[in-house]
Amino acid sequence: MNITMIELWPTLGAFGFYTWVYARIFCNDSNWIWLNSSSIKFSYSFDSPLSESEYPEPYLPQLFITSNPDHHFEIFADILLLSSLYMKPVFGDCLWTSADYTDSLNQTQTTTIYSGWLSPEKLNEVEPELHHNICVVLPQPFRVNGKPYTMFINITQNNSFHWPSNISWYTIPSPSSNDISKTKPVSDAWYNELQWPKAFANQWRSDMYRLSGIYPLEYENTTQIYLSRKSSIQTNNQLLDLIDYLIERYNKLDIRTEKQIFHWRNITQANLIAYIPANGSYKCHEPVLFIDHIDTAFEGDTFADTGKRQSTPGADDNVSGMLALLQSASILKKTQEKACRDIWLVHMTGEEYPAASLGISHFLQQLFIKKQPIHTAVIVDMIGHRVHRSDPIVQVNAGDTTKSLLMAELALNYVYPRIKNDLILQNLQPVLRRWSDPFAYLYNTDGVRFVEYGFTCLLFNEHINYHENFERDGYHDTLDTVNLIDFEYGQTVSQYAIATVAMLAHADCRSDSYWNDANPILIMGLNILLSILFEM
Repeated sequence: MNITMIELWPTLGAFGFYTWVYARIFCNDSNWIWLNSSSIKFSYSFDSPLSESEYPEPYLPQLFITSNPDHHFEIFADILLLSSLYMKPVFGDCLWTSADYTDSLNQTQTTTIYSGWLSPEKLNEVEPELHHNICVVLPQPFRVNGKPYTMFINITQNNSFHWPSNISWYTIPSPSSNDISKTKPVSDAWYNELQWPKAFANQWRSDMYRLSGIYPLEYENTTQIYLSRKSSIQTNNQLLDLIDYLIERYNKLDIRTEKQIFHWRNITQANLIAYIPANGSYKCHEPVLFIDHIDTAFEGDTFADTGKRQSTPGADDNVSGMLALLQSASILKKTQEKACRDIWLVHMTGEEYPAASLGISHFLQQLFIKKQPIHTAVIVDMIGHRVHRSDPIVQVNAGDTTKSLLMAELALNYVYPRIKNDLILQNLQPVLRRWSDPFAYLYNTDGVRFVEYGFTCLLFNEHINYHENFERDGYHDTLDTVNLIDFEYGQTVSQYAIATVAMLAHADCRSDSYWNDANPILIMGLNILLSILFEM
């Protein structure tokens, strides 16, 4: 087989590692052939890489035929009918073609692609038509001006690659000492005004009991509600009630709020933004965001035992993060007196499956519509649990740009030494988790959307990642309650994140620059694919 060209594109693979989507090859100078996932095996790829020298499984086309009942179900089934809490219909990843499709690597491909990567909202429109009864499943490429962008790589007779001339390759550099020095606040105003209320720990504890459903939420009109339904997909969820409660809390502090309303599955959804303006003499247009998520996951053990989808109390995931934002409001109002950047406290809905970053996607789309840049997003997600109560680690996870690494550097080596002696626990150990670190956790949170959309972000979280403490009790199960919360640890991580947000609102005040960094893409994976194809 004489292969002269391959169509491919990069995508985010498992566990936050980048990989390739291999779509088609042009062979024998005559025709395009779609690759076939059932006939190609990669012996040098890993489901869960442990180092940067290991490569995640690439993506190849998969065929689903609508006349096959099992395939039809996988394409069109309602997400609540699937057998796993973490499955979704493949409809959104379908390229639609017709019955003359062939998946053979040695037959001419004569079929036409009629449509592809349709919005899941069109699922009920497409299913009755079935004009094109073959679904070729491939992850979507990124888009330029709304159009999918793929790459065509020429392959020479000696198997070398000719990449498109408009492609550049980058390795993300660490920030220089000069970058760090220029970005630091020019004064100690952020630290001098950083005061921890005497009731900080007690209020954190009290709110934990209320927001995880042990005690009722009490509204100004004397209404009381026990929170027990906090999944975005539950038609009778209480997330709007929770947002109304948060608004009352912010109103008492004279903080302006905005409710972002949208709809999903005919259920009203909402994010909440609380605005804390900067009052310094110099104002920047890019705010610092402080972000949690207010929804909770379904209990995996309950689903396994009964098939029932019941939302967890979510004490750690993510009431603990919500408490950091709530406790920060009065503190950050004071540190903002001389700040140059506004702070937005953003309570996101729909982070957990099956919504899967629903709220953050809507929020980021609104930023683009309004052409609103941001400086940095600081995310808190799961900050209240330690498997071993003596474990000192706090993970500071950076995005995939130099600017994200710079913000992490400031959090680790500037903020923490300044505030360490003021914290409830003074023996914690912040650890940097780079985007390419197999022990990072940003990929499994709303932070991944900031990376995909090109924004700077940091994630503060407890010591958990795919290789450490991932299978512990209290993760997406009935045990995610106050009984497993390490209160002093959660309170201290909250303090650390709050202090970092306060500092960032004073940092880099003379620059609203946009940092252009790209990601290193692994070329070795392409070599492996070609070696397999030439052996066939």
